[in-house]
Amino acid sequence: MNILICPDKFKGSLTAEAAARAMSRGVRRALPHADINVQPLADGGEGSLALLARRPGMKRRRLTVAGPLRRPLDAEYLLGNGRAVIESATACGLHLVPGPRRDPRNTTTVGVGTLIDDALARGATDITLLLGGSSTSDCGAGMAAALGYRFISKQGYDFVPMADSLKFVDRIITEGRHPGLAKATITALCDVDNPLLGPEGATYTYARQKGATDDDLPTLESNQAHFADCIADQLKVDVRHLKGAGAAGGLGAGAVAFLGARLESGVDGLFAAVGFEKLARHADLILTGEGKIDSQTLHGKVVAGVLRHHRPTVAVCGTSELSASELGAEAILALDRKGVSKEESMLRAAELLEETVYDYLANRHGKVGGDDTTPRT
Repeated sequence: MNILICPDKFKGSLTAEAAARAMSRGVRRALPHADINVQPLADGGEGSLALLARRPGMKRRRLTVAGPLRRPLDAEYLLGNGRAVIESATACGLHLVPGPRRDPRNTTTVGVGTLIDDALARGATDITLLLGGSSTSDCGAGMAAALGYRFISKQGYDFVPMADSLKFVDRIITEGRHPGLAKATITALCDVDNPLLGPEGATYTYARQKGATDDDLPTLESNQAHFADCIADQLKVDVRHLKGAGAAGGLGAGAVAFLGARLESGVDGLFAAVGFEKLARHADLILTGEGKIDSQTLHGKVVAGVLRHHRPTVAVCGTSELSASELGAEAILALDRKGVSKEESMLRAAELLEETVYDYLANRHGKVGGDDTTPRT
């Protein structure tokens, strides 16, 4: 039996690599003679850089940038042979902001722009930007400011907008734009396919998990809509309903408007980079997973990407808001067992992941099915 193990990260507890190792241990205990292939996955968000770090000729470059709270932090990207791979989450990721300070109204993508500036200065002309896992909702305004764009209010003030101040942008000055952008080909791999605006857009789908309250949402949406209108009127680029523009708090929209980037599915791009189609084709069973399975999973996340390959698939997660039939999997195995708190589940994630996979496969003898959202024990 050929089993492919290919999870995404379990946010806040396990990297994709650590999750894959735990799942592999469970498989080996239950089915000691199975052929196991392990391929950690990512969708463009946090952890995607590690997936591409083994590309020939690419080396890690580290520098100090402004983090999402404008404090200095060390970030890195991949550089080599005129190419660069930049993961936005290394400079503006949600994991960089302590829980009590999470507030997308007042975080910035300036550090992402600094990484791009450094890559251009070092001769990169082919840049892949990985979008996802951000703490921000500034539509890439901070990134653009770091690359020479200027934003002017009606009162004539020159400022770097954050989500809470996008509404004050009156003019976008492009004269100081980094000249290297005109010579570079930039591809943005998005971890989701949501548009910028609307009920399925950046604000109403993702801002809460970044620390926004329900009362914040109408203002955030209005601010982003105003900024998108300015972009459309002055830069002649309409990003308002572009698929993927809502990725990373509107950084997808900013990548198109300010970098001339092409938006692509992060899952498609990263799956292609690791040869996932071939791996899936030879699998009798696929084990994938992520921290939480919910409606967001269906918008371009790893689990949804795996299921598109139409192989027998079991999804393992910390918790699930969907049934297996809603997801399209043969089974969902959730770690949040009765009597185990979320905090304990996260602390014991590797152990629980191994045991859940072992229990399921041992009890089913390798046969999957049903509509369960909890592991069989």
